[in-house]
Amino acid sequence: MYKKKNIGELLIDFGKISKDDLEEGLALQKEFNLRLGETLIKLGKVTRDDIEWVLSKQLDIPFVIVENISLDASLIHKFSEELLLKNRILPLYETNDEIAVVTDDPLNREVIESLEASSSKKISLSSGNGEQIEETLKQFFRRAGIPSLIQHIKDLLEKIEGTCFYRLDFLLGEHACEMNVFGYGIVKNIGVLRDTYTKEQIFEAFESLGIAFLFDLYTNETSMMFSIYPLIHRLETLKGPAVLGTFGLFHPDDTAFTDSQMQGLPLMFHSPVPVRGYPFIATKKTFSYSENTIFTTDSAPEDFSNYYVRIAVPRICRNCNGAGCITCNELGYEFPEKLEGMHSSDELKQRTEKDIPWPK
Repeated sequence: MYKKKNIGELLIDFGKISKDDLEEGLALQKEFNLRLGETLIKLGKVTRDDIEWVLSKQLDIPFVIVENISLDASLIHKFSEELLLKNRILPLYETNDEIAVVTDDPLNREVIESLEASSSKKISLSSGNGEQIEETLKQFFRRAGIPSLIQHIKDLLEKIEGTCFYRLDFLLGEHACEMNVFGYGIVKNIGVLRDTYTKEQIFEAFESLGIAFLFDLYTNETSMMFSIYPLIHRLETLKGPAVLGTFGLFHPDDTAFTDSQMQGLPLMFHSPVPVRGYPFIATKKTFSYSENTIFTTDSAPEDFSNYYVRIAVPRICRNCNGAGCITCNELGYEFPEKLEGMHSSDELKQRTEKDIPWPK
């Protein structure tokens, strides 16, 4: 079934390119860091349809329209995400003796033999559009990762309930997602998820949990930090100005403004400063002030008096001295004191341990 000829020689045999075209493609293949077929497409020598037509004719295999197929999730998960995406191979179905796949490079014998060895079954090949295969796989793995992400976030929310941590940070890297919690000037690493997630997936996870939130986004050349401020508390009587420092910020029931972006809040709007007559949630360090301003602990003025305060005051865990243990839910801090009422910044400073200055 397989010939010794590569895709370039096959394209010449079927009159799609000349020998000069092939030599040019081979010369630039390493520079482009692409497979030969992709290089020839980039040079404009052939189209993707040309390559797929040649392969299906030469190998006498079916051509599959990828967007019209149903995916077998259990079969796809038998192979590594990296291997399938890198080689543009989409498993279709499985019998007792073989596994059918569609690929844009059926001449990649080394990978096919690897699949046969790992599955102990014959690999039955068909040809398909590589870009569609890759996009189908990416969408599949994005959707497949959502339930796991939702469960991780749900577990995290339960862990920090009743604490001073009001912000969740997701550091999105190329191969992993680091999770931190923040509040009262304390940053605590929660763990690393060995999966790649997008901002949209994190949005979807919180929306699936029915949680509206504020968010900030920070990027550099290698990573993205995505900060979430869940809004889960509805307070019947919230006097302003206020300082909120327990998990889950204030969820306004009517029109309000904030200095962060927001999701799932039809009556909340972005503004860098308070808007007269409306609640204003300040999440970042700011000197803006109005009688309706609701500050997070770390954005509150350093000196204030007679503010409505609702705060979980942190104390380093006496059992593990901050390292994290069962007693403190692996957070390194305990929260034996919850304050709610009218307080001043001086009162809060007196209640806080000297190695946890307030405000940070």
